[in-house]
Amino acid sequence: MNGYGEGEPVGARFCESWRQRAEARIGAVVAEHVVLRALCDRLEAMADGLPGLPPEEERHALARQLTTLLTPHHKREALLLEDLLPEDGAAPMERALLERIRGQHVADAVHAQDLAAVLETASGEGDGQALGYMLRCFFDGCRRALAFEELTILNLARRRFSPRTDALLTACLCAGQEIA
Repeated sequence: MNGYGEGEPVGARFCESWRQRAEARIGAVVAEHVVLRALCDRLEAMADGLPGLPPEEERHALARQLTTLLTPHHKREALLLEDLLPEDGAAPMERALLERIRGQHVADAVHAQDLAAVLETASGEGDGQALGYMLRCFFDGCRRALAFEELTILNLARRRFSPRTDALLTACLCAGQEIA
């Protein structure tokens, strides 16, 4: 017994505690990915229904989701990725993957803001092709970004996770493939 409990080395308990916290954060990010994929599904249904538009309340709700979901999600995901793959000790490939994710976050945020502005003012009288293009660019890009993030986490950090977390990430990735 080492005085810290159960005969387990302090370092091992610290690593297990870190893993449990990281896995809980991964679970939260995966739950957000499910919500974002559902948003993409709704946007795709809207694009498929053009030139008709959904009711104004639904368009406003979609615009609100676009502006309120992405930024906090990107921040939480960036913190998780920095914790899992600290840049100071990262290999060049890991740094490149993290930089790509950061770039995708910026592009997704800009597209979300632009699309939300259009949805807020859409009247049904405008150019359905332009709105359809914006919708498809957003949901295709967002789905690709989600899959890339999940693949990055799986491939670079999976050796640190329990089989349950590995299965959760794999299931989320596979569910995203069915849609895309």
